[in-house]
Amino acid sequence: MKLIYQIPDKLYYIQQFLSYSAYKKLHYDVFRSKLINFMSTETYWKDPILLKNYNNSPDGTDLDPNYPIFKTFETLLNLNPFLKIKQKSIRFSLHSMKDGAGINWHNDGIWEYGITYYVNRRWNLQFGGEFLFKDEQSNGFIPLVGNSLVIVKAPLWHKVTPVMNPVVPRKTIQIFIPKT
Repeated sequence: MKLIYQIPDKLYYIQQFLSYSAYKKLHYDVFRSKLINFMSTETYWKDPILLKNYNNSPDGTDLDPNYPIFKTFETLLNLNPFLKIKQKSIRFSLHSMKDGAGINWHNDGIWEYGITYYVNRRWNLQFGGEFLFKDEQSNGFIPLVGNSLVIVKAPLWHKVTPVMNPVVPRKTIQIFIPKT
C-alpha cells in the first residue's frame, strides 16, 4: 500500500491497495463475469444534476458484500496506516462508464466516506474519466491507475470528467460508508 497524495482528514489517494493476486482475481471477475447485471444510474440516482450535460450515464449495480475480496477491503480499510476507517456497514457497487459518461460536482453528503477503487489495469490519459476534487484550500485531479483507491471524507466536492472513446469502459468499485 502506497500513499500518493492526501489532504488530511479529507482525501487519501492510495496505490497498490490489494495484493497482486487479489487484484488480478477481482479484475478478472469484474471484466469477465457474465453474472453482472448493470442498469443505468439514471434510474436510481436521486439527483438529476449528477448526470446533466453528459452524453451517457454510468451503468451500475450493487455487489454482494460477502464476496471474499470485499472482506479484504474491509480489513485493509480498518487497518491502513493513513486513515483508519471503522465501519458498521458498508455498501459496494460497480460502475461502468462508456464513451460520454461522467458525473457532475457533488459531495456525497449523505455518507461518511465515499471510496472509489479503480479496476482497469491500463488506462490512456486521452480517455478522460479523471477524478477532480476541490475545497477551500486546494483542488486537483486523480489519474485512473489500476489497483488504487481514493478515499473521500464527505463533504468534499468532486466529479468525474467525461470518458472519451476508450477501448474498454472505465470500471470502478464504489464503496460507501454511512455516517455513524
